[in-house]
Amino acid sequence: MTPDADHQISVVPVEGGWRVLSPFDDTPLMFLSGAKAEEKAKALAERLAAAGRDAQVLIHDRTRALIGTWRFFAADGPASELPVRAPD
Repeated sequence: MTPDADHQISVVPVEGGWRVLSPFDDTPLMFLSGAKAEEKAKALAERLAAAGRDAQVLIHDRTRALIGTWRFFAADGPASELPVRAPD
């Protein structure tokens, strides 16, 4: 992936739920709720943007048709490491 390319995060249906696929995680995240999967995908994209990387979230329905996309643009400044998640 080139430095200027968007990092894609996808929400796709799987048997029994929804999967979030990210270029930075070898193990996909699984959710029973599509809304929760979408929420997590957007949170990952926000972290990427905060770290100076453009991101795109792709949402698919149960037939795997693309039904939504969101763009998250990199924050101004140099690219940095991904921010550490603050404790809840």
